[in-house]
Amino acid sequence: MDLVLQNVWVPDFRENRLVHCHVGVENGRIAAVSDSPMDAENVVDGQNGLLTPGLMDAHVHMESALLTPTRFGETVARHGTLHVVADCHEIANVAGIRGLRWFMDDAGNGPINAHFAVPSSVPATPFAQSGGELGLKEVTALLDDPRVVSLGELMNVPGVLGRDDTIMQMVSLARERNKRVNGHAPGLTGEQLQRYFGAGIEDDHETSSYAELKERLELRLHVFLREGSAEHTEEGAYRIIDEEPHMVLFCTDDKALHDIETTGHITFHLRKGAGLGVNIMNLLRVACFNGPAYYNIPDTGEIRPGSRADLVLFNNARDFNVKQVIVQGRLLGNVAVTPSEVPPFLADSIQVEQPIEVPAIPEGLRGLAIDVTDGSLITGKLEVDALLPEISPANDLLKLVVLERYGHGNHSACRIHGFRLKRGAIASSLAHDCHNIIAVGVHDDYIRRAVKGIVQNHGGLSVADGEDVFTVPLPVGGIVSPESPELLTEALEELTRRTQKLGTPLRNAHATLSFMALEVIPHLKLTDRGLFDVDHFQYVAPDSR
Repeated sequence: MDLVLQNVWVPDFRENRLVHCHVGVENGRIAAVSDSPMDAENVVDGQNGLLTPGLMDAHVHMESALLTPTRFGETVARHGTLHVVADCHEIANVAGIRGLRWFMDDAGNGPINAHFAVPSSVPATPFAQSGGELGLKEVTALLDDPRVVSLGELMNVPGVLGRDDTIMQMVSLARERNKRVNGHAPGLTGEQLQRYFGAGIEDDHETSSYAELKERLELRLHVFLREGSAEHTEEGAYRIIDEEPHMVLFCTDDKALHDIETTGHITFHLRKGAGLGVNIMNLLRVACFNGPAYYNIPDTGEIRPGSRADLVLFNNARDFNVKQVIVQGRLLGNVAVTPSEVPPFLADSIQVEQPIEVPAIPEGLRGLAIDVTDGSLITGKLEVDALLPEISPANDLLKLVVLERYGHGNHSACRIHGFRLKRGAIASSLAHDCHNIIAVGVHDDYIRRAVKGIVQNHGGLSVADGEDVFTVPLPVGGIVSPESPELLTEALEELTRRTQKLGTPLRNAHATLSFMALEVIPHLKLTDRGLFDVDHFQYVAPDSR
């Protein structure tokens, strides 16, 4: 034996009970599960802890952690997540199929088992300039990749309800290849819900309440309980696990690096469920077994002879503190990680005209401002005095700017209310979904400096305060960093401190800023082509673009 884990409690999902035993590992596989102690080159005393298969995140956008796939894998592995299904639509919007395939390759160099969902909505709409596009040709090629286990969440709900031809072809392509079809149905109920899932979609993670989950389970859909940075599942909804333990999975969807490091990853679900009194075997089934079974991933999700030795040793089944992580039969600390070399098309993806010009707000738009509410992605339409100066910090009317960064030269500007900056500017090349450069500030000069900091670093998050500019580089595609999680965390904390000194009361001003160009979330947003009315799905004063 290469490794033996002695004195551990192991979940037996076939008998639905915990078993006290010793587990032997050889050549990356479970070799024996025994009542008797065994000899090995390396023996770990589990001290009656809980040994489980690696945890699984059934739906995640890795880019939300601002890390390359290898670095993301290193981060979540320490928290016991050894399997993910990643929908990397952010990098696909930046660099299309080339960027997505590099992400897939890089993930393979990390410690976790990364599986992938093909992004189904790239770009999200034709109303903003992205750097990549995934059409039927690209989707077909990706679905044929053995690393792909599903067609990613179908976010174009009207298209699904209307049986859009391209969408239905994508669904057929996935089902022909025995790949799952992921759903995205926030707020849908009744006949609309039935019609949406009648298109061949098999699961949903856009739920938070017991009633929503119950309605979907009555249609025999799989449901993912989501615990991300902004979105959480209500405590009362966790009882669905004991009611339907075979139909529930866990996911994070979008979770920031700071939140992963401070609250855990899928371990957050486990602690929450345990604290709410969910049956421990059902809880472990959802965390470890159901995901691989749902996505047809073999030799995973159980501790039985022949299964992959991707394991997590916890102190107990209440606190779920990670004591050891075993990857392919080796302790995590002994697993070598070699990040991929970043190709030029991702390392130099910011193409902005020089010198940087900050556009003026068109006079026809000065009577309207995007109204921001802390903690919400939904923005209001605020009517303001058009005769006020273009930027009026005293009235919390700042300038929001979007600069297209793929070489087309588009730019736009409008008023925005709610950031309450007293001085300076902040900027980001992480701006959903197209990831153009977005900035907000009290003066054009500060906006220009903040944008320049991003361009010089080939992408990132910046804050300009007087002559001082601080930037957290995100040089891979302009949206993620190859740095270690520790170094990136330090830089992000410094960015937050400097941003707060500008006077904003927002809890995470850069995160809020990153959604101000997302033209599918109501009510008013700014794309690189102009101010966009999401409710009417058209530009405001389009002649001013």
